[in-house]
Amino acid sequence: MRNPSRIFLFLLLSGLVIISGCIGNTPSHTETGPTASESPTSNTGETSSMESSPAETGSETGTETRTSTETSTGTVTQTETQTETQTETATETPAPNESLSYDEDGNVVCEGNDPDLGCEAGETNENGTGPGFTLTGGINVTLQPVITPVYLLNLNFTYAGPIGSQASEPNGEVIKRVSVITSSTNPGKSVTFTITFENESLANAYISLKEFKNVFTGEVYTYRPTVIEFTEGDEFGRRWELHLYRYGFELYEVTGDGLVSLQNGSVGVDGADVSFTVENFSGIFPERVFMRIRLDCGSSACEERFPRRTYPSTGNFVIEAMRGWIDYHTSASYGSPDDPKLSLYVTATEDDLTFKLSFRDENEFKRAMPMRLYIDATDGGGIDWWGLITSDNFTLYDMSDNVYRESEVRVTKTSAGEVEVEFTVENIFSIIPWREFRFWFAGYYYRFPAKNNLWLDATHGVKVEEDVDKYLVVVVEDVYVRENGDSREGEIQLVSWAFPVYWEHENDWNWTYGPIYAVSYPGRRWVEAKDNSRLLYHDERAISVEHLYVNGYPIFVMPLDEAREYKKIYVHTAGWDVDDPGEYITLGAGFLVDLALGLATGEIGTAMKYGYSGAMLINQLFTGESASDFFGSRLMEAFGSKPDPVGYNAFTIDPRDDYRYGKLIEVWDFGKNLRVTYLVYEVDVPRTLRYDTLKAYLTTVSFTKDTEIGDDEYYLYARAFTHFEPVEIADVPDITAEETTGMVPAEASYRYPAGRRVVSGNKVTVRPNLLLIEHTMANVPFIYLEYNAWEEDAGKWGNDDDPMGQVAITVLLDNDALRWDEISAVPKMVWSLEFQSCGVSGGCSKAWFWVRVKGEN
Repeated sequence: MRNPSRIFLFLLLSGLVIISGCIGNTPSHTETGPTASESPTSNTGETSSMESSPAETGSETGTETRTSTETSTGTVTQTETQTETQTETATETPAPNESLSYDEDGNVVCEGNDPDLGCEAGETNENGTGPGFTLTGGINVTLQPVITPVYLLNLNFTYAGPIGSQASEPNGEVIKRVSVITSSTNPGKSVTFTITFENESLANAYISLKEFKNVFTGEVYTYRPTVIEFTEGDEFGRRWELHLYRYGFELYEVTGDGLVSLQNGSVGVDGADVSFTVENFSGIFPERVFMRIRLDCGSSACEERFPRRTYPSTGNFVIEAMRGWIDYHTSASYGSPDDPKLSLYVTATEDDLTFKLSFRDENEFKRAMPMRLYIDATDGGGIDWWGLITSDNFTLYDMSDNVYRESEVRVTKTSAGEVEVEFTVENIFSIIPWREFRFWFAGYYYRFPAKNNLWLDATHGVKVEEDVDKYLVVVVEDVYVRENGDSREGEIQLVSWAFPVYWEHENDWNWTYGPIYAVSYPGRRWVEAKDNSRLLYHDERAISVEHLYVNGYPIFVMPLDEAREYKKIYVHTAGWDVDDPGEYITLGAGFLVDLALGLATGEIGTAMKYGYSGAMLINQLFTGESASDFFGSRLMEAFGSKPDPVGYNAFTIDPRDDYRYGKLIEVWDFGKNLRVTYLVYEVDVPRTLRYDTLKAYLTTVSFTKDTEIGDDEYYLYARAFTHFEPVEIADVPDITAEETTGMVPAEASYRYPAGRRVVSGNKVTVRPNLLLIEHTMANVPFIYLEYNAWEEDAGKWGNDDDPMGQVAITVLLDNDALRWDEISAVPKMVWSLEFQSCGVSGGCSKAWFWVRVKGEN
């Protein structure tokens, strides 16, 4: 059902029928709803399947004498709000019905609690009861099933008046609506268009004179027209242009030889309305033609106030002259290379939404059908509407199983063997007036998309996209050292940093720097390493997002759109062997983060001073020569003695590359001693994760192999973080010419047992149940979890304490890594894993992490 203006013909005819006294009895029509097995709840509801066809109104009227008529009633499932005033000369009086009350326009009046009284869809009963939902902010919206009597007239005469309709772009600008009208006796022979601007000034601005002659100088000024484009809709189809001026128009066909004139005509401007008539419209244009308007104020002098525009800005108007029909039309599609079995095509009009599901073959079609369409209309993470799709029909229900919409389903098989299932949800934007919502499809053991939701936005054109927030994440996945810098085991500490850079011209020095991200590893103490050894826990399976986690620690995270505003992202990792680590390094990692920020700002300052040269900076930054006060004496003072470098690694990432499936990038330092593998990944975080909570625990630790005779004294460190937070950068070199922000992990760190107490024994199991991370909303791109175990010896420095194993993993909360249910918009992740690791000195331990991403209920 369309706008009330589109059914004015029925109102007119009903008035004529009433005048002639020919209204008969009105039989009732009722159908039963789906069975319990066809819906997500056990309730059943009543359905209404009869609909009225739209009829149109124009500026002319016709009179006809009838001798007989039949009248029937039915229920329809559409409603629409009319915002404009329209004067009608006929009044429809419904047939008597003691159970219904009507207002002066013949609409059903809602009173009491009985849903059978016939409330329009989208209306609220006076007492606010009935099925509905709650908007953000606690606003209750109550809906009732549509049971609106409409009287269908079977006429035996020919209507002699005009037929027409109007359409507009949702949230469009400049133009309010476009109307068409034609004669019912010879439809399509001539079609009158009326363009209604938002105000008279806009009509005067965009409908200009064709030319103006200066009577004093004789000079003639010509102006550009507003152009109305007509197309067949095909890329290589026929095209036409109508050049619109204030006092006339020219209609052309666009050919390979240029514009061929077909006709001209007059134009009428009445306030904000601009009207013109195209003769022999159906003889020139095909039965279905697409139209867009290119608005032009006529000259360059007026473009600052009235810029060139296209209406509609997205999509087209579809015109069927034989029906006197115009409607807004825009389309979008969605298909995933990961799930080629099914793709989706969506067409939106002012009122309706048409879905076309394209199955790869008949087997996929049979496996999936019947399907359900689930809609989260209020962005609350739940289901507000659900539709049942069979091979014959589509039915839309609310969550009380009341029927709101019904339509036919068309199933066709293409020449390529694909099966297309097409159905229309009529007048959907009366029950979802904000014109955007979350949705997905599901069948028995079938979900589309399989690991995602879709978001439809028809507020301005129509878009169908994955319902995710996209981030670019860089993880230090593996670090390998050829020589540890020590005659025995090396006590190695790592720092990594990254920052994005933007420039207009790469050879210029005027660069803009984004925030500097800095991370140290490990969070406490050091990694004890032999020559030719890995410095990070490594699982060969954990290099794909499809695994429960990936190896390593994150060093960079930024929203993808923001990251792509930069030209490059510079990523660095450096490592030192610390023979005599100072107390600051032993007990905390704060200085290592400061060091990474200092190295980054030193690099920025040197680049600004000398012009960027990566090769030149490697030695300067690593040895501290470019900023000796900070990187030389201060560095030695903090470490307790001069640290031995084991490698400095630098690499650049292009943020505009495709990282949807992840890329492993292996980089050696210039001395070929330190190899770092980075994982760059586009993490798609489902927006509905905000309806989940996030908890991560270190639950149990078993010390399985000791390092010396007798009882040992064990302790462990753990830390976790899910994001970075800004800090002030202090003590940076004076040559830094660009101020930027430091970003460090917003981490939680723990020592167990607390203080200096230790767990004594040989083979010992402890259950600390450390709650490492807890968030009320789980919509974060990653969770980083770290575990370091030690056996404590007498003494203070170096190799006296023996490592019992270290683990560093990153859980990427990508939609592919989560578990999706068929009837839920909110994914989940619950797992507990055992990690076994050993230190260089021979001690081993097992640690159990437990991660829960799930709603509270």
